[in-house]
Amino acid sequence: MRNRIACSAQELFQLDPEMVQSVVGGQVFKIGNQYFSDSRVNILESDATQVVAEVNGTYGVYSQTIKLKGGTLSTKCSCPSTEQPFCRHCVAVLLHQFHNGASHNHDSGASKKASAASPGPKATEEPIASAEESSSPVELNFREATLFIDWFQQVVNQLGKTATLPGASPSLRGTAREWIGVIDRLNQQFLESEEDRSDAQKGLQAAEARLESLTKDYEAVKGESVRAQKMGQDLDGKVKELEKRLIDFGKISAERDRLVGKVSAMQSELQNKGAELESVSMTLKSLSKAIRNLAPSDPS
Repeated sequence: MRNRIACSAQELFQLDPEMVQSVVGGQVFKIGNQYFSDSRVNILESDATQVVAEVNGTYGVYSQTIKLKGGTLSTKCSCPSTEQPFCRHCVAVLLHQFHNGASHNHDSGASKKASAASPGPKATEEPIASAEESSSPVELNFREATLFIDWFQQVVNQLGKTATLPGASPSLRGTAREWIGVIDRLNQQFLESEEDRSDAQKGLQAAEARLESLTKDYEAVKGESVRAQKMGQDLDGKVKELEKRLIDFGKISAERDRLVGKVSAMQSELQNKGAELESVSMTLKSLSKAIRNLAPSDPS
């Protein structure tokens, strides 16, 4: 189970219990804290930003790899738990780092400095201790070797394919357990690199698909822009044509107004002429009547 969450801390020991509990919830935190209190955590490798550990869970020993890099907390555990955003085993490891991580790193650095500054006699004694320590882990009886070989034959075809390897026999301890832990860590590191490569490849493919989509959108917008520009040119020509027609219409309107004025003047003149003709007609009627009156009457 591998998860990634955003994190503001810069080093693992800065993740205090309250922060961890606020992320995973009360029940998961309670169990993880119990694992830590029961000393079930075994730190294999650790520094300020990364820890590799094993936790003795209820149904076996599970391996954890926790990293803090670039504002992201990455947790991975070999357990089958579905607890989110990370499991009780990772909680136990983080609590161990909070309580022991900073002082352990500090003490380790101090011890290295003390060792470098120590006088000659101690330097001659240290190889003897190292030889004794190096001789003790290699003690491996035939039964443990057989159990380890059986376990390795089970997992050899699963290396590089799955993060959860089959559990080893609980009776395996010491060197065999360390070898199992090394194999499990190497397998997890390989899967992480493969997963990172796969994620990077998927991200690249997504970016390429997005770029292709944006290119198509750009071509479509470009085509729309060309069509819009052509339509703009057509509209500009039509506007100029309408402006010319408006000018011609203005001239026609002016000519019409002139003709209307002229017709109105002619109508007025005709009305005046009509009045004069009517006056002449009345005069002619009067003369005709006078002439009839002057004519001699009929003698009969």
